[in-house]
Amino acid sequence: MAMRPNEARDLAERVRDIYVAAESLILEKLARAVANTGDSPDWLTTRLMEQRALLRQLDRILADLDRKVPGAVEQVIGLAYNRGIAYAVNDAEKAGIEGDLFGRVANTGAETVIARAAIEPLGGMRLHVRRWVFDVFNRVTLQAAAEVITGNVTRREASARLLRTLAGQGVKGFTDKSGRQWEMGAYAEMATRTATSQALREGHGDRLLHYGVDTVIVSDSPEECKLCRPYEGKVLSLTGNTTGKLKDGKTVVASLREATGKGLFHPGCTHSYSVYLPGITKGPGRVTANPDGDRLRQQQRAYERRIRGLKREKILMKDLDPAASTLAGAKLRAKQEEFKAWREANGRKDLSYRTNLKSR
Repeated sequence: MAMRPNEARDLAERVRDIYVAAESLILEKLARAVANTGDSPDWLTTRLMEQRALLRQLDRILADLDRKVPGAVEQVIGLAYNRGIAYAVNDAEKAGIEGDLFGRVANTGAETVIARAAIEPLGGMRLHVRRWVFDVFNRVTLQAAAEVITGNVTRREASARLLRTLAGQGVKGFTDKSGRQWEMGAYAEMATRTATSQALREGHGDRLLHYGVDTVIVSDSPEECKLCRPYEGKVLSLTGNTTGKLKDGKTVVASLREATGKGLFHPGCTHSYSVYLPGITKGPGRVTANPDGDRLRQQQRAYERRIRGLKREKILMKDLDPAASTLAGAKLRAKQEEFKAWREANGRKDLSYRTNLKSR
């Protein structure tokens, strides 16, 4: 039984749900603060009071994340590592490896290292989120005030329109090296999924090395991308100590570290690997490229982002502009029906957790 690519995703949902619930709460607080600023004569004083209250509420939400997240991440990393071990035991049994398959393996400390590496960037989102909320509140309220002077609109109407344009973006918690801004929930899922995937591989690899096995074979994925396609059906060395041709003529193309460094097992990767014993293990058979699968996956992500955006718009407009909230609800239902038809036409699964804005 090879490791399931979705294993890491399923575990990462636990942490994602914490961030998604916090993101929804932050958006509600932001919309309410903008709505309370209103059109009162002492607008500037009201704005400053609402800004301070908003930041106090935000700090409480972020402090709650600081309390919940480390333990949640450590738990899912530990689960992933142990599941990796279980998959390795199963692999060994199927391959006919003899010996003490269930014996205790020396603790390498991999779980702790992976968990710390995942927790650090998640904790670093605090400043990004605080700055984003502060900037959005100021931008919306000040620009709305300027539009009131130059146009025939109320400050509340202008605030609603400006805030609605930001609804589809979500709360931005992180900017990656390419300059892409991530929603809180999406980034938390990506970071945790990457860490749990690594923990699965570490647990699996540590156990295989305990058995004296250093070679593994990469699975064939129906939705591979150009980064990981070159490694499908190929043999890797866990340590890098096994190189060249094996006794069955199969070639070790790289170490696990080298392949990972070149893109294999990237965030969202659908590949896994299993034990490879020269002359015994059969590969995944014919390995074929599937660019259409990757394209459909990207299209599905675009649908999911749009649906999340409409859900946020509905939430944000509830206090500022009830009519706009109702309109967003109608657009949401139409988009959900369109998405359902697209999934059915293309044989895609309904990954409802990706469009969920509430913790389950």
